[in-house]
Amino acid sequence: MHADQAAVNVNIWLTPDSSNLDPDSGGLVIFTARPPPNWGFQQYNTDTDFVREQLLQPTAFANVTVPYKANRAVIFDSALFHQTDNFVFRQGYENRRINLTLLYGDMQVAPQKDQADEL
Repeated sequence: MHADQAAVNVNIWLTPDSSNLDPDSGGLVIFTARPPPNWGFQQYNTDTDFVREQLLQPTAFANVTVPYKANRAVIFDSALFHQTDNFVFRQGYENRRINLTLLYGDMQVAPQKDQADEL
């Protein structure tokens, strides 16, 4: 589970649907929580226990889970925490789950309330 420093995240799945043994899984789980504005990239991508307990748990792990489909593009705010869904693909090199990720722009961090008051 992580968030990216970009503004927009585009994930495209390239492996044929026939390789996915469970069509209801294998996609992407996108949580509704974002990192706090005062956190740096390393902090919100390494302190996963804090993220789960302090950011995701209070939202009841609210998310959108997008099922895997070959050639599907999933476009979302890169600051949202996300993770690969559980998956079971056929054995063999040709059946490996391939995900192409494209990141665009820079993450926009909203100022904290006290910082906004100073502006």
